[in-house]
Amino acid sequence: MTAKWVIDTSRNGNGSNGEWCNPAGRKIGMTAQVGGGGGTEMLLWVKIPGDSDGNCGIAPNTYAGQFDPAIAIRLINGT
Repeated sequence: MTAKWVIDTSRNGNGSNGEWCNPAGRKIGMTAQVGGGGGTEMLLWVKIPGDSDGNCGIAPNTYAGQFDPAIAIRLINGT
């Protein structure tokens, strides 16, 4: 059996900088789709772009799971 996986592209448009909690410089990635090449079954936005990871990174005053328009705008602009 060949391994299969899904990729969360909700904020991987600029790759990773090694941080996971509201990191700066992220960008919205590809929209959800079936397939994606290799063993990728689907590309998904697992997390709503703009939802905070917690009180950290670019959103130190935004609770986990709370939508913050400033985070969403940064993901659109890649800042």
